Amino acid sequence: MTFNKFFIIAMISLFIISAAGQSAFGYGGPPENNSSNNYTVEISTNQESYTNGESVLFTGSVNKYDEDRSLRISVFDSSKNLIITKKTPVDTYGEFSYTVELNEKFSDGKYIVKSQYGNSKSTVNISSFVITAGNSSTMTPDTSEIPVWIKNNAGWWADGSIDDSSFVQGIQFLVQEGFMRITN
Repeated sequence: MTFNKFFIIAMISLFIISAAGQSAFGYGGPPENNSSNNYTVEISTNQESYTNGESVLFTGSVNKYDEDRSLRISVFDSSKNLIITKKTPVDTYGEFSYTVELNEKFSDGKYIVKSQYGNSKSTVNISSFVITAGNSSTMTPDTSEIPVWIKNNAGWWADGSIDDSSFVQGIQFLVQEGFMRITN
């Protein structure tokens, strides 16, 4: 009889322990996010502050090279409008560099840089740079020339590289800056 009581207590204890959750013993749950199971990006600029006409040099590395993954560097203004996005090659050592010319697309302010290696949100790195006074826009509202970045955005939108929202943000920027007028 004592053995039966002991057996029943042991079985109930095992049931309670397993019902309390496997995490109590370090089992179950997702693995920790670390460089052994995730791809990460490190990116930096050659300066913290720029003026128009200068170039921003982005350099960095990924923790694991994968020929099937691509690195995309996207630059957004402080209002979260997409200014430029570019797939950037990564060499077999996991290193990359990309230069952006600060032209009429850019004005004074802080710019956010998102670099993503692959499709997972865990592979995104966010950094920034600033453009300070001393820049001058070369395009005036009376100019009929379409800036290159608008052509690029339209192409990216047409081939599905950017979504409708990003494309609309580009059009909104043109209206806000007086490059386009929409009349009723």
